[in-house]
Amino acid sequence: MKLRLFLSITAIICLSSNLHAQHNDMIFGYDDPNNPTDFLLSPLTSTTTGDGIILIPTNMEEDIFVDGEFSGDQPGFSTEAPGQGLIVNPGNSILLGALDASENSSFGVGYVNFYNPATDELEPSGRIAFKDNTIGTPDLVLDGDLIESGVNSQFISQASSTGFVHSHIRWDLLDDATAPLGAYGILVELQSDYTYDGTIDLTSDPFWIVFNHGMSEAEFQSFALPKYGVGQSDPVLLGDVNLDGIVDFSDIPSFITVLMGGGFQAEADCDGNGIVDFQDIPAFIAILIGS
Repeated sequence: MKLRLFLSITAIICLSSNLHAQHNDMIFGYDDPNNPTDFLLSPLTSTTTGDGIILIPTNMEEDIFVDGEFSGDQPGFSTEAPGQGLIVNPGNSILLGALDASENSSFGVGYVNFYNPATDELEPSGRIAFKDNTIGTPDLVLDGDLIESGVNSQFISQASSTGFVHSHIRWDLLDDATAPLGAYGILVELQSDYTYDGTIDLTSDPFWIVFNHGMSEAEFQSFALPKYGVGQSDPVLLGDVNLDGIVDFSDIPSFITVLMGGGFQAEADCDGNGIVDFQDIPAFIAILIGS
């Protein structure tokens, strides 16, 4: 009897530990519930890319009842318990929006950013559906570099009377039989409607969710995640001295300021010799004309 009780307790502890290890929520809340102007994000498991974007690694899991059907329900989305800090206002609708990573990240290439182990590159391919928590609304389906169907805001949950939210949606890998092994990354943002009029009132900073699909954990960490910017520096765009993301004639005053000021800025070091001086002028002009 004692042995049976011991084994039962041990099994419960192991199960609880396993569930805790798999628990991977994005903790969020308003900066000021009385006058919200920003989402605060505090993921339980995350890293940061070279351009400062939170990245949450997770997995596509095979359905235990349906062979060959892959999906995931991590991360979840949760506020903290009332009184602990991160909450939203009672009754607020919390939604999730998809972003084109080619426009919102230095490392992304589209809506579904597939790491292809064969090419060691990100490609805008693969299809992922957001299965939201409503009945009768279309699921958001992302296909490579476009939104295939659905609407670009998927309902997660409505905050309780104490401002508490804890919910998971299903991330479904479509075309399971033909979906290649690798990693599937999507760039998303949290959204809220706190004026109860059906419009988005507040959005969070973007964050990555990257799903491992069939790679070893070592390969996923060492090869896939760096392509999303983990451990990488924000790429330098030579000539973009005013840091607006493009090289054009508006960069000329900024280039002159750096040049005459005797300082250093990587974008102005157009000949790549580690200093900004008059030798950078021909290289800057060549980049400007070529752009």
